[in-house]
Amino acid sequence: MAEARVPNPLVDQFRKGGIPKDLRMMAAQGALPLKPTDLVELLHFLLADQEPDVAETASGALAKLPVDEIQPICVDRTTPPHVLGWLLGNRKERELREPLLQNTSTADVDIQAVVASLPTELAELVVINQTRLLRSIPLLEAVEANPTLSNDQRRRLRELRETFKIGVVEAPPPAPVVAEPPPPPPPEEVEPEPPPPETDAEAVTRYLTDEEQQDTEKVSSVQRLYRLNTVGKVQAALKGTREERAILIRDPNRIVSAAVLGSPKVTEAEIESFSAMKNVSGEILRQIGTNRDFVKRYSIIANLVKNPRTPLAVSIGMVARLNPRDMKAITVDRNVPEVIRKQAQRFVKSAQDGPGKH
Repeated sequence: MAEARVPNPLVDQFRKGGIPKDLRMMAAQGALPLKPTDLVELLHFLLADQEPDVAETASGALAKLPVDEIQPICVDRTTPPHVLGWLLGNRKERELREPLLQNTSTADVDIQAVVASLPTELAELVVINQTRLLRSIPLLEAVEANPTLSNDQRRRLRELRETFKIGVVEAPPPAPVVAEPPPPPPPEEVEPEPPPPETDAEAVTRYLTDEEQQDTEKVSSVQRLYRLNTVGKVQAALKGTREERAILIRDPNRIVSAAVLGSPKVTEAEIESFSAMKNVSGEILRQIGTNRDFVKRYSIIANLVKNPRTPLAVSIGMVARLNPRDMKAITVDRNVPEVIRKQAQRFVKSAQDGPGKH
């Protein structure tokens, strides 16, 4: 969660009231020497001024503020959500809506209000954000109502509903079979999202292994992709080459890496390679491990169990699906978490004891 921004004392004073109308009007005209962030916050506050002409003037000033001044405000997670919501609903420039749709501080309900009218490219930023869609079913329904969605976008939304059984009424489960209960899964830790690389060199180090850094073509690809904005990266993830997807799956921006998994061009062989990577986020491995189409492939299951970055809540449930040889190898593999090794040891011991012995 982003830390709260320290309020500007002058803006605070306006909130407390008692400011003469002429000063409020001056502020509404954008004539006060404030930083853009403070100015936007003050103008937004003045939208509710009791004097209609002050409120109308503030609205006009907000509408005319240059894009390059507002853009950092749209990116900043400490910007108050009500300000982000107004900008999203009233400023339709793509350069502003893109960061507003990606800003985790933008309220779901504000995105819901505009998503049905977004163009295909911007709607994509909502379609690939599973976190928002899963926590707000009205937002999911609103994006589904967007008439500009591509067939691929609609397919992915259908798969989201099917995977997480959204809107599906399930039959009562059968009576449980009495058996020794498995150990409870360990609490899943939320992996913090790393900051984006600041330089080309940092991006190369972040995205590529030591061996890959010796490949000049891969280094060049990383440098080129690093310079793209988020929309450019998402487009490359969805429409680019296999090599580009292998790089972008490691991007710290979860929207970009999730777009790789949602690409219509991604293959099972690529998913298999992703599941073995040690430099992808745990969130990506979780998405792979919870996708029923991906885990139909045994090699992907085995990779996820062996990968120390796989969230324990995902990998521990897959241990029982390993074949005997892989299960035995896991029992002595010091690269996997201890809880996974012990789970495998229990299965191996149970098999050695034979049925009916505990």
